[in-house]
Amino acid sequence: MANSENPVVIIGGGLIGVATAYSLTSRGIRVILLEADSGLAQGASYANGGMLTPSMPDPWNSPGATKQLLGSIFDSTSPLLLRPSVIPSLFSWALQFLLHSSSRKHLSATKANFHLAQFSTELTRQWSHKLGLHCERSDSGTLKVFRDKSAFEKSAALSDWLASFGLDFHRLGPTETVAVEPSLEPVNRKIYGALFYPNDLIGNAHLFVRELSAQVRRLGAEIRLNTRAESLVVRKGRLLGVNTSTGLVEANRVIVATGCTCPILLKPIGIHLAIKPAKGYSVTFENEACLGPRLGVIDDAMHAAIVPIGRKLRIVGTAEFAGFDRSVPKERIRNLLRLCDNLYPGLFNKLKHGARTDWAGLRPMSADGKPFIGESHIQGLFVNGGHGHLGWTMAAGSAELTASFLTGEAHPIDESFYRLSNRK
Repeated sequence: MANSENPVVIIGGGLIGVATAYSLTSRGIRVILLEADSGLAQGASYANGGMLTPSMPDPWNSPGATKQLLGSIFDSTSPLLLRPSVIPSLFSWALQFLLHSSSRKHLSATKANFHLAQFSTELTRQWSHKLGLHCERSDSGTLKVFRDKSAFEKSAALSDWLASFGLDFHRLGPTETVAVEPSLEPVNRKIYGALFYPNDLIGNAHLFVRELSAQVRRLGAEIRLNTRAESLVVRKGRLLGVNTSTGLVEANRVIVATGCTCPILLKPIGIHLAIKPAKGYSVTFENEACLGPRLGVIDDAMHAAIVPIGRKLRIVGTAEFAGFDRSVPKERIRNLLRLCDNLYPGLFNKLKHGARTDWAGLRPMSADGKPFIGESHIQGLFVNGGHGHLGWTMAAGSAELTASFLTGEAHPIDESFYRLSNRK
């Protein structure tokens, strides 16, 4: 059990870091959380997809995805886009991405992600009820729509397999799809079918972090904003603390939860994590009239989704390998608006006169499709990162798993899939 006189330092104030802080403080463990920005959840947690989806545990390196990624170099409208300028920096990561794209390895990672995602989503429900976290959450589920039989059957087959591990889903024809989501009636004839996942959640991830951080502070944690972790202090294999922009923070237990920048902080001390940033975009409209869907609707062909979040409607999706560039090119936003118009003709015209926010965030993508969770070879130094497109989905579960490593408790799920050893 952690010594109450010796706080645990968590680096990173997004979904993963704040969830980890709650898991520790709820056990009576003192925590200091360091965040480089002026507020919490300003990175990938700020305006993301707003969905918790155990239904989508499959990594992006599925067999055949590499061909699509390479083909995107010359197509700026592709949902999956590779910028030529970053190819040299991706070389080592991409080789590992390829090595893990076989059917056997992809299914193994999918299964591991599903177990963590399912456990974590249920834990998020429990935290929300216990703590009174509202965060504009809805338990209405998500709907994945398809325009052709081949894509539908492929996705349904994966869901059938995951059902043997506990996934609840329903196959729907066009008429049943409209019954679940009436707002799709105008495009009923374009839809081949859909998969409905009733146990998925939607909500406001940024608001979730704010509400959870209030509980963390109430339990005694210290949150230091505008405090950038610049290096980890390790001497003779012993962890001594964190050099920050405001001075040294002494610590013999540190959790690195900084998303895409985890490898930058860890590389100087000999820890190499295969994590690269994958940029995702979102467009958020004020939606006081609650137009559009009542649940999260995912368009399989566009790799994007339309999600109602409180009195807002968010269009989110695409993946772009462009390094740490967080600019928001107009053509990428046009892709999302085109999705909106394809699924909901005329909806954009009704929304465009209201307030709108365009945004881009960087998902931390691991090469093998699974997060890194556990202790490093340096005693007392832990990592909780690389969750890719499943950050909010896995946040609570990853936090509990990390807490179990620190406290010596029994692990809530099989941790062997996520540990740092034997992975690059």
